[in-house]
Amino acid sequence: MEDGLGETYRGAVAAWECDAFGHLNIAFYVERFADAARDLLERLAARARWRDRGIAVRYERELRAGEALVVRSAVAAIDEDGIRLRHETYTGGGARCTIAEHRLVPQGAMPAGIVPVAALLQKEDFPVLDIPSGAGPIASGRDRVKPWEIDDSGLSLLGHLHRFSNACLHVCDAIGMDGDYRRAAGRGFSTFETRLALVGTAPAAGEGLSLTSSILAVGNSSIRMLHRMHATGDGREIAHFHQGGVHFDLEQRRAAPWPAALRARAEALRTPSA
Repeated sequence: MEDGLGETYRGAVAAWECDAFGHLNIAFYVERFADAARDLLERLAARARWRDRGIAVRYERELRAGEALVVRSAVAAIDEDGIRLRHETYTGGGARCTIAEHRLVPQGAMPAGIVPVAALLQKEDFPVLDIPSGAGPIASGRDRVKPWEIDDSGLSLLGHLHRFSNACLHVCDAIGMDGDYRRAAGRGFSTFETRLALVGTAPAAGEGLSLTSSILAVGNSSIRMLHRMHATGDGREIAHFHQGGVHFDLEQRRAAPWPAALRARAEALRTPSA
């Protein structure tokens, strides 16, 4: 195709993959990108093994239960940090839903013969963000890694994303957007961008994890937050996850302005240096 992207996944959204707000949970988008990456790299370098380093996603359109979806992917760049893939998700009818930038490194030398698609070399949809350091003030997760969450990179992307998706709910609760409010007001949360960076040694099965979260910015209907994951045993940071989303009208399926009380609570919790 003209843009150099080829099909790497074809499937559909199952009802059980949708969250309480009626759309595909962000963890299952990223699970599909993980499958798409392996499909593409298997064709390009069948014997190579890869380790995920991070993935950034922009969510442009909801996907809901029963919708067909297709992922198209290509190699966008190769540099000293490894390989950068571009994924795009489309509905069965051809509407684009997401774009993603996926970074991986080979477990060994970079395989020969992998060539980036020239049309993608200059595409930079995710400029570098200034990420504040330190644990956040909101406790947002604590559990242990399950054996079935481990893949050839360690803790799978799905395993990371499920925890960060849950962390978002603890931030919502902290600002007063709890279950009672959401049910009474007919409101939910819809994510428009995420940035996952894997920064430390991947946790092993059985290892304990803890998460903390910070609020970075609050808009008319939007909020940006940062979640950090640490190992409970040695305290090392494993990953951080930037998430932007909106206060969401569940009937109209669109962003809704924050009520004054929720906005004030979010501003009070906002990280001052952000």
